[in-house]
Amino acid sequence: MWTKELEELDKRKKRAYGLGGGKNIARQHEQGKMTVRERIDFLVDRGSFEERGILSGLPAYDKKDEDKLLDIVPCPFIMGIAKLDNRKIAVHGDDFTIKGASVGRMYKAKRGYFIKMARSLRLPIIRLIEGAGGSIKEIIQIGYTELPSGNLEGTQHEVEAMSEIPIVSLGFGAIAGLGALFMVKSHFSIMVKEKSQVFVGGPPLVKSATGEDLTKEDLGGYRIHTRISGVVDNEAKNEEDALLQAKNFLSYLPSNVWEMPPANYEKTDDPQRREEELIKIIPKDSRKPYDVRKILQLVLDKHSIFEIGKYQGRSQITALARLNGYPVGVLANDPRFIAGSFNYDVAEKFQRFIDMCDTFHLPIINFSDQPGFTIGKKSEEHGTIRKGVRASFAIIQATVPIAVIYLRKCFGVAGAAQRTAMQFSWQYAWPSAVWGNIPVEGGVYAAHRKDIESSQDPKKYLKELEEMYKNIASPFRTAEAFGIEDIIDPRDTRSLLCNWVESAYDIEKTNLGPKKRGMRC
Repeated sequence: MWTKELEELDKRKKRAYGLGGGKNIARQHEQGKMTVRERIDFLVDRGSFEERGILSGLPAYDKKDEDKLLDIVPCPFIMGIAKLDNRKIAVHGDDFTIKGASVGRMYKAKRGYFIKMARSLRLPIIRLIEGAGGSIKEIIQIGYTELPSGNLEGTQHEVEAMSEIPIVSLGFGAIAGLGALFMVKSHFSIMVKEKSQVFVGGPPLVKSATGEDLTKEDLGGYRIHTRISGVVDNEAKNEEDALLQAKNFLSYLPSNVWEMPPANYEKTDDPQRREEELIKIIPKDSRKPYDVRKILQLVLDKHSIFEIGKYQGRSQITALARLNGYPVGVLANDPRFIAGSFNYDVAEKFQRFIDMCDTFHLPIINFSDQPGFTIGKKSEEHGTIRKGVRASFAIIQATVPIAVIYLRKCFGVAGAAQRTAMQFSWQYAWPSAVWGNIPVEGGVYAAHRKDIESSQDPKKYLKELEEMYKNIASPFRTAEAFGIEDIIDPRDTRSLLCNWVESAYDIEKTNLGPKKRGMRC
């Protein structure tokens, strides 16, 4: 009989389930936060979490009786396999009730095991992060300082995993060091408003190094990272919202690159639906903005749009959606922000999104109204042209099928970056579309300045020239020369795209596995 050993096993597991003890758990709840185990229970299918490494921790044995365990401090890295909507995932989380989830040797060891496990089993990863990185106290424990390595084997697996399995990171507290690295090294990240902050070094380190006295929120809160830096994709109003966003995001993606996205949702939206409102959304006056999100709602499956990075790089919309039940990636320019132009803060957002869609076989639909790169001194200072051209490589190198709907403007290098010339792509234009190397407005004056200024009536002559160029710039003339495959009634957009997406999935099914180009995070 192994009764004694089983009792010992039960005792140790109960200690692990007890986290950092009742007092620390109560403090977590007082701050409006769940414990890591509560987050896992909320996220995954009930009773499906199978934990790995539950017995790991820092033990304290009786000096007189070395077989007698006095206590064990569980490792603050909790990990395992679970099911999410009946699909297997790998999940790990920080236990902040134990030493602030500080990173030590055991934490690093479990991290290395976890990423190898997820990669070997080809499972999506969800990270629940609430840790402030390493602790200097570890130096005392081991007796020397270690050369920074970041667990090189684990790091290499994480780099490769980015091109193989979906990775989602959720931030629940002040996150620095390795936790900040996790937030960035993912396909989708979320932070809880007012509760989570992300930084390279926290306020004490910043004050010591630079003299700046900042709060955690001022240094790395959601206003910085989801609206300016783009370090984090989405913000959540609370922990439950963050966990549901993670769940929603993964519903559009396959479990790994050896599978296609799950096109098994109930198809309740008519693929032949025609919306009359589409023929009046875009104003005749090309200088007036419009609500492009309304177009997306009218064309894509109802209630299927999941936007990513909404408040950063606002002239460019990136979203996941469904079209006749098939998951797709969606690009759209928002003319309400700097006329929808390609700004420096759009470049990384554009690149990462296309890479993610291409990695996981999501066909892309681009609702394009691109007037060109943002111009002006600030644009030049931020290197818009370099960042924009680099971002255009993503769409050129993508092998996933792409359909472009030209809604209105398409000019210059930024306009050319709206589709790939290397892969087969479909293009449709609405009658409102105009394009060229440079817009008529401004371009005519630049080309004919001398003649205009020497004419008897410069304003009248300029207007006459602009009208002439606008007539030549008609999309019908481009269609006559087979410069565009088709000009369509906007109301037919949905039905045409629903036909296209089935063909796109058939094409991409022959392209399973990792892409030659790895994911740029």
